[in-house]
Amino acid sequence: MSIFYLVRHGTTQYNLENRFQGHLDIPLSNQGIEQAKKLADYLKDKKIDAIYTSDLKRAVQTAEYIAAAKSMKYRLLPSLREVDVGELEGLRWHEVKKEYPDWVKKQHVHGYPGGETRIEIERRVSNLWDSVVKRHKGDGVVLVTHGGIIKALICQILGISQEDRSNFIVDNASVSTIIVADSGAKLKMLNNTVFLE
Repeated sequence: MSIFYLVRHGTTQYNLENRFQGHLDIPLSNQGIEQAKKLADYLKDKKIDAIYTSDLKRAVQTAEYIAAAKSMKYRLLPSLREVDVGELEGLRWHEVKKEYPDWVKKQHVHGYPGGETRIEIERRVSNLWDSVVKRHKGDGVVLVTHGGIIKALICQILGISQEDRSNFIVDNASVSTIIVADSGAKLKMLNNTVFLE
């Protein structure tokens, strides 16, 4: 049996301002750094054989604390990078509603204007998941990534339509746990943030 810890990076200033980040390379805020330390403390006694992280600064900084607590190295995995939100980068939600009302009405089913399409996101997440599962049979693995990718992964693993991904809450610095056994993958825990309190 393998266990995968899907970790969302700590809070950034853009998170606090309710802005779309996408591929913008925004660092952790002071709050995010404190969250990353608590995350690291929560994971330090877990069996972990590998730590992978998105190559964006907010995820790398989060992974650095986890790796230090485990006396391990982390590896960059660009496929863990956040969804490319294209023209929405840097915009606040109320600005998106005003400037892209048609996109909001369609509940971004087809992807992002000038960014990744839904099919591209699904393909990237599917390839990512297949790759890490094959590589880490019986291991404990931390994947430090982003809200959009975690939601897409959970939909993929559970066989849920990507159109339903907005029904999941994935907070900053949360841990969602997936167990992989011969019978398949199962969601054990979603959006655990108890250790942040």
